[in-house]
Amino acid sequence: MKYDKFQYYRLFEILKNKIETGLIPKGTMLPSFADLCKEYKVSNKTIRRVAAMLSDAGLIETKERQLSVVIYDQADPGNDLAYNLHEPNVPVMTDILKTAEIVYYPFICHGISLCNKYDWDIPEKIVRQLNPRIPRLFWKNSKQIWRFFIARCENELSLHIVDSLGFLGVEYRENNFDSRVRYQQTLLNFIQKSRTSAPTSDAIKDFLAYIHDITISREDFQCYVPVDSPFRIGVQGLDQWMKTADERYSSVYLDILGLIAIGYYQPGDRLPSHAQMQKQYGVSVNTTTQAIQCLQKWGVVEATRGKGIFVSSNIEALNDIHVDPELIASHLRRYFECLELLSLTAEGVAYQAAVHVANEQIRKLIQRLDEAEKYSCLYQADPIVLLEFLIEHIPFDALRSIYTIILENYRIGRKIPKLINRANASGKLEIHGMCKEAANALLEGDQSLFAKQAAAMFKYTHQLIVEECKRLGYWETVKKIYDGSQLWK
Repeated sequence: MKYDKFQYYRLFEILKNKIETGLIPKGTMLPSFADLCKEYKVSNKTIRRVAAMLSDAGLIETKERQLSVVIYDQADPGNDLAYNLHEPNVPVMTDILKTAEIVYYPFICHGISLCNKYDWDIPEKIVRQLNPRIPRLFWKNSKQIWRFFIARCENELSLHIVDSLGFLGVEYRENNFDSRVRYQQTLLNFIQKSRTSAPTSDAIKDFLAYIHDITISREDFQCYVPVDSPFRIGVQGLDQWMKTADERYSSVYLDILGLIAIGYYQPGDRLPSHAQMQKQYGVSVNTTTQAIQCLQKWGVVEATRGKGIFVSSNIEALNDIHVDPELIASHLRRYFECLELLSLTAEGVAYQAAVHVANEQIRKLIQRLDEAEKYSCLYQADPIVLLEFLIEHIPFDALRSIYTIILENYRIGRKIPKLINRANASGKLEIHGMCKEAANALLEGDQSLFAKQAAAMFKYTHQLIVEECKRLGYWETVKKIYDGSQLWK
């Protein structure tokens, strides 16, 4: 990973999880800074900052000219901070549990399906280190197994969302020693079988259903959480995740470039004011100023004090713009992750939304889809309309927050040079037809068919965009700059 400006957050989480789960136990000396730089492909400055963060968190001890040593002890009851735990807010907890069922399970299933023979080494090591005689530590570390399967998908957006739901801070309470032994043995049996023969989709679902029955579904299930846990105050700040200053202002100018490229803004059109852009993009005046200065330098816009910002008459300047490939890659990565998240979760979300919608609202959806058809150069118009419809009718607050973030990231597509233009709309009619079929199925009262067709449309769109990005050379650029395997290896 070469984009060092935000890598220390990711690397901190990777090492923190390894230490807290016992994969790097107390007393272990970490590799030298030089070796860590080589392993994670980051700069010495990034490694030093990560080491300082781990030290501040009480996980390692650092000394000048000596290797850092892990000082965190899993078995230390003081690390559980039990004195600061409270009962969850039951309605909020129920909302998050239902959201997790819809979002977690597809990713866990997908992550399990991706594991090869040797990938199982990590979850097996975590499972074997579980000690049924220490309940609090047992359940705390068991959650890292499920986080591993989600991380195995190499989708950082989904992993961030999962962590934001607050499950890692939940402490389970129960006094049944036999249930912990059975849970551990069930995991080991599944891992060992999966090593020799990849589990089928049905086998994975049966395994997860059984795990659910012997844990959360039990009558004696209880949990306690920190005072600021999402299980008490709800999910907050999902959109406040890693973005560099460069990404913030590039997001603005790339979006304007994309809107000009598809003809939304014509030569001579007046662009929104700085105040309007700040509200529209959720950024500061300094960010919009930097973005407009870039566009002026490239000859795409003209800004006159007291009059406004206008699209230049020299539209040919768009063809001469060179944007840093690493910057494009950071936006594209998030876009790909959003598309995959939709592909895996849309069916469950669409079904939940369909249960809470009236016929009049469905007719409005069909009308909006018909209006979107006229944007022949923008083949994402219909999926965005359908996404907005789902968000309006999702019955769970946490799930609605997640899909609002997905919608924001889905719009990244129009920011990518050459990805969307009048020449690459071949799949647009197919996508429009799939959206209309889904909406008509819902109007006829078939909620299950609506959910399946909506999911099929998002999967098709995902495939179409990936193929186009490969043709444009973007796919390889992302793969070179971002190594998703570091989320789980």
